[in-house]
Amino acid sequence: MDPESAVGINWGAIALLAVIAAGLVWGLRLFFRQNRKDLESLEETLENESEGK
Repeated sequence: MDPESAVGINWGAIALLAVIAAGLVWGLRLFFRQNRKDLESLEETLENESEGK
């Protein structure tokens, strides 16, 4: 009897889900990091414009 079918765990599917989850976490980190940079840039622009008026 195949040990995989006896336990009922598909390690390939678990590995695929782990890779997908890691990719999502990595993507969210990049997304939030870029948003923070954009926010800082926007705040700097608004500050410069308010000083110019």
